[in-house]
Amino acid sequence: MEKPGSRTAARPLIIDRPDLQSTPQRVVSTGLTAFFWAVWAYLWLPVFALLGWIFGASRFYEEMVLEHGGTALLDVLGWYALAIGLLAGSLVSWALYNFIRFRGRERRSSRRAATLDEVAALAGLEPDALRHWQQARMLRVRHDESGRIESVEIVPLPKAVPPTPDAAGTARRENSAGILAAR
Repeated sequence: MEKPGSRTAARPLIIDRPDLQSTPQRVVSTGLTAFFWAVWAYLWLPVFALLGWIFGASRFYEEMVLEHGGTALLDVLGWYALAIGLLAGSLVSWALYNFIRFRGRERRSSRRAATLDEVAALAGLEPDALRHWQQARMLRVRHDESGRIESVEIVPLPKAVPPTPDAAGTARRENSAGILAAR
């Protein structure tokens, strides 16, 4: 009989590495996903219609079907599509312009890390005190009304309380707030 875990690990059934797919595979995958989401939403339409009927959505029927509001909606959607297309086109144009302009040159750089003395000067603190506070595990900081630091107190860590068995034999321990927790 085999030992548990002696077999080789099974390969996952779902490959979650879209970066390994070619562009046509990604396009087909995205298209199929969108299509089946639309089918899923279409299957829920009777439930939505029932809920609309229960909550009195007859006004929608009057506006869209009886008053032919669908044609007006399509006209407005056409204008919306035009505006969205113009905005998207301008953003793509700007991105292409920057891509061509800065191709092959990395002009971004990271900011240098602030030194402890710079941080202390900005906060109006003594560098030695700030260094001491950075090494502490817990601090209590008090601020004045304008948000400036008034005082800093290093808080000692609470001592660990060993668990004590109760009458039932289960180990219980009291946390720092005085609450018993079963272990």
